[in-house]
Amino acid sequence: ASGAVSDIPFHVKDTRTVYEVPRPQVDVAPATFTTHMVRNAEISPDGSKVVFESAGRLYVKRLPDGKPEALTSDARDHFEYDPSWSRDGKHIAFVTWDDQELAHVHRVRASGGRSTRLTTQPGHYHGPRFSPDGGLVVFQATGGGYLTSPDWAMETGVFSVPARGGEMTRITDDGGNPHFGSRADRLFVTRSAEGGGRQLVSIDLDGDRPRVHAKGAYVLRFEVAPDGRHFAFRENYHVYALPLPPGGNALELSTSVGSVVMTRASRDGGNFPHWANSGRTLAWSLGAQLFTADVDDLFRLSGEGEEGYEAPTNGISMAMELEADRPTSVVAFTGARIVTMAGEDGGVIDDGVLVVDGNRISAVGAAGSVVIPDGAETVDVSGKTIIPGLIDAHAHGGAGVGMLPEQNWEHYATLAFGVTTIHDPSNDATEIFAAAEMQRTGQILAPRIYSTGDIIYGAKSGYFAEINSLDDAREHVRRLKAQGAGSVKNYNQPRRDQRQQVAVAAREEDMLVVAEGGSLFHMDLSMVADGNSAIEHNLPQSTLYDDVLQFWGQTDVAYTPTLGVTYGGLRGEDYWYMKSNVWEHPILARFVPPHILQPRSVRRTKAPEEDFYHVTSARTSKALADRGVMVSIGAHGQREGLASHWEIWSLAQGGMSSIEALAAATIVPARALGYSDDLGSIEAGKLADLVVIDADVIADIYQSDKVDMVMLNGRLYDAQTLDEQVTGNRKTQPFYWQ
Repeated sequence: ASGAVSDIPFHVKDTRTVYEVPRPQVDVAPATFTTHMVRNAEISPDGSKVVFESAGRLYVKRLPDGKPEALTSDARDHFEYDPSWSRDGKHIAFVTWDDQELAHVHRVRASGGRSTRLTTQPGHYHGPRFSPDGGLVVFQATGGGYLTSPDWAMETGVFSVPARGGEMTRITDDGGNPHFGSRADRLFVTRSAEGGGRQLVSIDLDGDRPRVHAKGAYVLRFEVAPDGRHFAFRENYHVYALPLPPGGNALELSTSVGSVVMTRASRDGGNFPHWANSGRTLAWSLGAQLFTADVDDLFRLSGEGEEGYEAPTNGISMAMELEADRPTSVVAFTGARIVTMAGEDGGVIDDGVLVVDGNRISAVGAAGSVVIPDGAETVDVSGKTIIPGLIDAHAHGGAGVGMLPEQNWEHYATLAFGVTTIHDPSNDATEIFAAAEMQRTGQILAPRIYSTGDIIYGAKSGYFAEINSLDDAREHVRRLKAQGAGSVKNYNQPRRDQRQQVAVAAREEDMLVVAEGGSLFHMDLSMVADGNSAIEHNLPQSTLYDDVLQFWGQTDVAYTPTLGVTYGGLRGEDYWYMKSNVWEHPILARFVPPHILQPRSVRRTKAPEEDFYHVTSARTSKALADRGVMVSIGAHGQREGLASHWEIWSLAQGGMSSIEALAAATIVPARALGYSDDLGSIEAGKLADLVVIDADVIADIYQSDKVDMVMLNGRLYDAQTLDEQVTGNRKTQPFYWQ
C-alpha cells in the first residue's frame, strides 16, 4: 500500500420532508403607525381612567372609550415614565428622565397641568408609589454607568420623599418595586432570595422587621392589593393571583401552587399587574391592551353548575396613531461610485448620481442620465463609494434601563458605522418595542429597530417559556405579536415537538421564526426541516458535505452564522481585536464610553492566525450561499457597529467576493427578514438608507469601516458626530463621559 488517501465515491438517493417557511413582507416605513407598546399602565382607584406611558410621554384615557390626553403640560425636553395614582385618585406620581439632569420624581394633579418636582437631588429613579394616606412617595433608586451616567448612583435602594417635596430618606438598601398594602407602616419590596429567585418581603418604614411572604425561583414581579387581602405575581409571562400569606413561613410560588387557591388571570400573558377598586379588581396590560378581572370572578370555583374563571380575550385599547418622522428635503449625491446591489454583479455605477426626495430614492444612474431637480441640495461625494445601509440580522444591545435614554450611545455608535437597520432576536419586549416606536417618530436617533422581543426560551430561568402543547406555543407567539414583534425566537426548547409547535404557531400568525440550536448540529438540521425562517449562529462542523448542502439548499431557510462568536474554536471577534487597535477607531472613541471600550480592546487575546475558527465557519457559510441559502451578517452586539464590518470581512476571509460579502450585509438580510420591498438595495422607490464610505470597497472590502456619512430615512448625518447635515439641524449632545 502506498499510504495515499483517496475518496471512495458513493451516491445516496433519498427524500426528506421539509415545511413551509414563514417570511412575511414588512411595510418598513408607513407614514403613520399604531402603537403596540404601552408601558406601566395603571387604572385609577375608582376604575374610571387609566394612565400609561407611550412613546416617552404619559397619557390619561377615560375608560373605556375616551381619547388619550397628555397628562402634563410640562416642556417636552425630557421623557416621562412610571406613573402611579394616589389612593384618593387626586394625584399621579411619575418620574422624568433627562440625559443631563438624570431622573426626578414628580407629582401632578390627576386632571393634568404642570407637575411639581418632589426630589431635591437627581438620580436613577423608578416606580414611585403613594402611601395610603398620601403623605409619602416611595421609590427605587438604582445605579448607572452603562447606558446612563454613573453620577448620583452611589446610594441605591428604596427611598421616601414627602408628597409635597423635600428631603429624601433611605428606607433600605436592599429592595425594589416598593409599594404599600393596607397599612401605612409596612412597605412591600422585592428582594433576591437565598439560592436564587425573588421574594416578597414586608418591612417597616425604618427598613427593619422584615417578614418574607412568598418567594419563587422564576417570579419576575410581585404586586400586593391595597386592601392587603391578595397579591399578584408574574411568571412564565403570565399574571397569577392568590391570597396574601401573613409572612414568616414563605409561600413557594410557581405556575401551580397546591397549598392555596391560585388563579392564572391572563390568557396570552400580561405585563405591569396592578390593583384597582380598593383591591377588588386586578388589572394588567399586554401590548396596548388593558385587561381587568374582578376578584370574585378570579376565585370562583367551577362545579355544581357554575363555570370557573375564564381569562378575558379582549381588552380595552390604549393604542394611538402616531406620525412617523420624515424629511421634506431633496438631496442629490454626485460623483460617487454607487454599489446599488440591484443585481448579482452589485449593479455598480461609476460616477453616479443619486437623488433622494423626502425619505425615498427618486432616481439613480450614471452622471448625465439623471436630472437633478431644481432646488435640490447637491452633495459632492467624488472619490467615495455609496452602498445601501447595512442590515444587522442578529443584533443585541440595551434599549433601556427601565426607562429609555434620550441618546443611547450603543445606537449612536451602531448607526455611525452605517448600520441603518437592526433585527434583535433577544431583548426585553417592553424596552425594545418602545425604542422602535420612538425611533419611528424621531424622538430618539437609532437604526430602524426590529426584534423578537423576549425569547421563547426552553431553559428554566426567569425567561423560561413553558410549552407543553401547540396552544401553549400559540399563547407565547400571540403575546409577542401583541407587543410589536414581527418575529419570534425559537430557542432551546428541549424537545423537537416543542420547537415544531413554536414554528407552527408563528406560521399561523404570519410571523418570522428564527431558531438557535446552540451549536447542536442535529438540532440545527431538524429546525431547517421543520420550517423555521432562519438558523442563528454557526454550525460548528469544519466541513459540510453534499448531504447537508443539498438538503439545506432546497429549503427557504436562511442562515445567520454570527462569525464574531463562532462555535467550534477561537472566534472572529478575538481575531479582529488582535488585528488592530480597536480602541483607537475614531467612531468608537467618539461614541463608546472609554471604561467600556478600552478594557475589552486593549487587553486582547492573541494566537496564531491558523488557530482562529471563524474563517472555517465562513467557508461553510460561503458553501451554503453558493447553494442558494440566504447568508446574512449578524454582529451579535459584540462591538457596536464595527462588528458588522467584522462580519463582512470574515465572510470575505471565507471566500466571498467583495460584492458577495456586501450582499450578505444588505440585500440578502433584507430578503431574509422581509424588508426587501423597501431596503437592501439602491433603487428608485426604495427608502433612502445609505452609507457613504471614503474608500473603494470593491477593490478592498476591508476599508468598509471608513464611513464618512450615513443617510437614514432620508436624513443625512456626519458619521464622526452624527450631527445632521443638509436635511435638518439635529445636533448630538455630549454624552455622560464627555
